[in-house]
Amino acid sequence: MGERRRTASVVIALAVLGLLAVTVVALLTATRPAPDRAQDLAERLRCPVCKSVSIAESQSDTAVAMRGVVAEQVAAGRSDPEIVDYFRARYGDWVLFDPPAAGATLALWLVPAAVTVLGTGVVLHRMRQGPAGSPPALSAEERERVAAAVARARVAGVGEDDQP
Repeated sequence: MGERRRTASVVIALAVLGLLAVTVVALLTATRPAPDRAQDLAERLRCPVCKSVSIAESQSDTAVAMRGVVAEQVAAGRSDPEIVDYFRARYGDWVLFDPPAAGATLALWLVPAAVTVLGTGVVLHRMRQGPAGSPPALSAEERERVAAAVARARVAGVGEDDQP
C-alpha cells in the first residue's frame, strides 16, 4: 500500500511540474498583442470640456466624438503625427498633454530647469559662506565676561536642579 502511495505522489508531482513547464513555455513564447494606437493617442489628447483629463478618460460628448475621430483616422491608416496634427489644427497646442518645446510653450520647459539651476547656485553659495545666523566671534573681553558669568552661576548653584 505504501508503494502505491509513493508512486501516486511521484506521478502527481510530475504532472504538476509538467503543467507548470507548459505554462511557463507558453507565456514566454506567446506573442504580445500590438498596442492599441487609438487608445495611446486618446491618452495623449486633452479633453476640451474637462480640461484636466484625456479624451480616453473623459465621458463628455466631445471626448466621445474625438475618440471616434481618432479611431477612424487610425483605421484609415494615418500616422500618429498626422492624427495629432489634425487635432492641433483644430484646438491648438493646448490639446496636447505634452506640449512641444517651441514658441509660447518653450517657457514651460525652460523655467523649471532655470529655477533648478538658480536654486542649486543659491544653495552652493550659502554653503560656502558658512551657517547662516552663526554668532560672530567673541572678543577676548567678551569671553572673559562670559567665563565670569558662568563661574558666578556655578557658585550660586544655578542650573544644578536641571542635571540628571
